[in-house]
Amino acid sequence: MGNVRSLPNKMDELAALTRHQREYRECSLLLFTETWLTALTPDTAAELDGFTLLRADRSKESGKRKGGGLAVFVNDRWCNPGHITVKEQHCCKDIELLAVSMRPYYLPREFTHALVVVVYVPPSANADAACDVLLSAVSRLQTQHPDALLLISGDFNHASPSSSLPKFTQYVTCHTRDNKTLDLFYANTKEAYHSLPLPPLGRADHNLVHLLPVYKTLVHRQPAVTHTVKKWSEEAEEALKDCFNTTLWDVFSDAHGEDIDSLTHCLTDYINFCVENTVPTRTVRSFSNSKPWITPDIKALLKEKRRAFVSGNKEELKSVQRELRRMIRKGKDCYRRKMEHQLQQNNICGVWKGLKTISGFKEPKSQPVGDQGWANDLNLFFNRFDQASAPPPAQSPLLQPPSCSVPPVHGSSCAPLCPLPPSHDPQFTPT
Repeated sequence: MGNVRSLPNKMDELAALTRHQREYRECSLLLFTETWLTALTPDTAAELDGFTLLRADRSKESGKRKGGGLAVFVNDRWCNPGHITVKEQHCCKDIELLAVSMRPYYLPREFTHALVVVVYVPPSANADAACDVLLSAVSRLQTQHPDALLLISGDFNHASPSSSLPKFTQYVTCHTRDNKTLDLFYANTKEAYHSLPLPPLGRADHNLVHLLPVYKTLVHRQPAVTHTVKKWSEEAEEALKDCFNTTLWDVFSDAHGEDIDSLTHCLTDYINFCVENTVPTRTVRSFSNSKPWITPDIKALLKEKRRAFVSGNKEELKSVQRELRRMIRKGKDCYRRKMEHQLQQNNICGVWKGLKTISGFKEPKSQPVGDQGWANDLNLFFNRFDQASAPPPAQSPLLQPPSCSVPPVHGSSCAPLCPLPPSHDPQFTPT
């Protein structure tokens, strides 16, 4: 990532870098600001072999004729070009923004897809207005895709979006222009990247930044849990019944008499002792990304399917696939019966957790709605009674309080709150 300050005259050097240097050839994304591309510049003048180009040129809304522009190069070996979508594009005098959605070939299971937002804030821009536009765009993307990996890259100059994005982590720790860090990179996950400086592209005045991924997936961050389970079978049940049938239960009642608590503890310990000695046990390792209905038989079929695919036997592959579907249905049916048993025992919490697990339901994350102006309008509306001596502030038309002809209360400088007229009630019917 970095500010290239005119891309067309540096394409030969960039093509050589992506062809001969590993850092550029194997990277998944190239994120550039200030490309200086215009509508007169064709895509062929800025294309790279093995990369898909997405560009957002500076438009007339910016109030400037040249400069600016954003470009995103996506490595075709990392993401299929058909799985790339431009989600949002914005250009004004304060900020230029391009949001791109990508669904790569491989992504950790905790992320549904990747969203990249490239930003350029001109030196003459209003920093607060630029941060408001960025926050609104990020809020919309997070509301639509709460489980996506969201990356924000760009040249922010004097703007500092860190206060507007408290749940994002900034990863650029090296200087990008002289002794300043103007190019920033944010991500909505912690401990994801490590930054290294690279030489500037051509005669650009900004250094490029190489973001190395150091993220550990959820399945590796949460170690496997080992626990012991009972392996119930008809033989084990018959052996346990024989053990109970040969037990002299009167011995327990005679030893404890009328002490019901002591008798209960003694019987419970004896029953657990019989179960441990009769029912065989086995050790099971469960991973954080394993579904509860995935059994060792299903895992064996998955390995068998891979072996059949490598061998090239299509008939065997179809047969294994049919058996795999049958075993998965059987596993889900057993899990369903387990939930029904919990429902019969009035274990509603366990049933609801099981339903969310089997359906893949996730709680939606609450995201802020609106921008800073909307928040200021709300503050002015709800605090208007505390500002008795000050003139009433200008408010949004949607937040104007209803007019009322009732005189103010004696001894108070503010008017009482009056209800809406009946015509505002959707249930009201005039007579």
